[in-house]
Amino acid sequence: MSLIYEITPTSPHKHLFSVSVTVPEPNPLGQVFKLPSWIPGSYLIRDFAKNIVTLSAKSDSKVIATKKLDKSHWICDPCEKSITIDYQIYAYDLSVRSAYLTNERAFFNGTSVFLLPLGFEDDECQLTINLPSTDQVLGEWQCATTLKPKSKSRNLEIYTAQNYYDLVDHPVEISDFTLFEFDVHKIQHEMAITGIHSTDIERLRVDLISICEHHIDFFGGDVPFSRYLFLTLVRSHGYGGLEHKDSTSLICSRVDLPSPGMVSVGPEYTKFLALCSHEYFHAWWIKTIKPVAFHNINLDIENYTEQLWIFEGFTSYYDELSLLRANILTPDQYLALFSQTVTKVQRSKGRFRQSIAESSFDAWTKFYQQDENSVNSIVSYYSKGALVAFVLDIEIRRLTNDGLSLDDVVRYIWNNFKQEGLSDDTVKLVVEKLTKLDFTKFFNAYIYGVEELPLKESFKYLGVKCTFKNNSSDLYGFGVSAKNKNDMSLITHVFDNSNAQKYGLYVGDTVVTVDKFKVTFSELPGLISAKVVGDTISIGVLRDDLLVDILVKICDPEKTSCTLEIDKIKDKAINGRQKKWLNGH
Repeated sequence: MSLIYEITPTSPHKHLFSVSVTVPEPNPLGQVFKLPSWIPGSYLIRDFAKNIVTLSAKSDSKVIATKKLDKSHWICDPCEKSITIDYQIYAYDLSVRSAYLTNERAFFNGTSVFLLPLGFEDDECQLTINLPSTDQVLGEWQCATTLKPKSKSRNLEIYTAQNYYDLVDHPVEISDFTLFEFDVHKIQHEMAITGIHSTDIERLRVDLISICEHHIDFFGGDVPFSRYLFLTLVRSHGYGGLEHKDSTSLICSRVDLPSPGMVSVGPEYTKFLALCSHEYFHAWWIKTIKPVAFHNINLDIENYTEQLWIFEGFTSYYDELSLLRANILTPDQYLALFSQTVTKVQRSKGRFRQSIAESSFDAWTKFYQQDENSVNSIVSYYSKGALVAFVLDIEIRRLTNDGLSLDDVVRYIWNNFKQEGLSDDTVKLVVEKLTKLDFTKFFNAYIYGVEELPLKESFKYLGVKCTFKNNSSDLYGFGVSAKNKNDMSLITHVFDNSNAQKYGLYVGDTVVTVDKFKVTFSELPGLISAKVVGDTISIGVLRDDLLVDILVKICDPEKTSCTLEIDKIKDKAINGRQKKWLNGH
């Protein structure tokens, strides 16, 4: 028998969903229910149960007593017949991770709204979604989800799922959205765009087809889904994505979408296409191929793995590279984009302290809970993972005379590890198996160690010139980053071993003067960069509402701003390597 779920956007202005779950044959000793504490793909304990406002149980029309066991578990008194739990969920998290309800839209992930009756994890589920009346909401609402449809009427839709974990891996958008479809390799794809926008749908459709075709071809035409849905929320400002088995939830800014008549692929639209590429790649590379630790996932507690650098890092490498290989970007556009990733990593002082294996393992406490010192203590398994993927790619190409590449490693893993998943050493073992070479030194240095990546050497192998310089348009060279506070500069980070740190500037200081003259947020970078090495300047800051003057001696800034450009050399061997890398051979 099926578990019966029902959800209703009851009070849009109160942001309340009404939810129920019926268990036909509950545990005779007392049925326990729980709500997950986190959602796969976002590695932080979020305690979704805190959003339950009311909860009650009944059986055969009689109230059944319930008792809370801990922050996310409840037990009901024993009963002989089916039991139904009714509860309300507060939903006002405007993200891709949880649930949200206003009169403009309803959205939810199952992990944040559906209680699981323990012992019924593998039972089939049926979900009824009740649509609100038109006088409660704006526009004509409809549902977008990849849950398997069972029946549909004007006011409700019924879906089924194989089990609880299938149920919660299909986000649901309910709103007056724009929907368009396209086929890739005879597989139906859709995108639902929610929010006010003026998108050139045909342009977006063509580019998405190119991306999806590339990824499917990359994995040899082996597709892990029968249908795919991009759920896209458009806001004035926003960015983010979360992968699911056969769909993804995205947030973007209005300027990120292509407008009618737009000719070039600008940086904003490129960012959105890279996001689509990233999440779509995840259908293969984390939702199907995954760490061994994620095969029996526990949604109550942290699930640790050292492999996020593989799954997020490799994906971050291929998401933008695929735009080039799909002929959406030119080589120059791609290199300009990739140089931003290099700059971001080189500006992270944490790369000297934390390996990317450690970054992966510590995602729960360090990456997802960053503070003002994170720039000095951690490194991103996304961005540095992408650079490690690149360097590993080039090292494989170099040592095999361009006979093999990282592409071959990923495809081999795809063809051989769908069922068992990856152990921490699987990628290394596969690289060594394919190349017949020892990569221990490489992995010890760059995955488990903190040695500097040989970026210049790797780019040089491809005939790409990699140059580092100081960017005088920001404050990094001075040793701080800042945000605008009432047109003054509030210091948000102080970088290790910088002159700003050496002479005593602190996070939380508000810069108000330079050499006794008032300075605005926009003026500060220019005034600092105009100084020469050896100059001593007086920085006036507000600290605890008191004015403090700090003398800072200007030192030679670290050159971290990267530029990448194709070296115009006439070397057939180098040009051949470059062509293979850019075209995916």
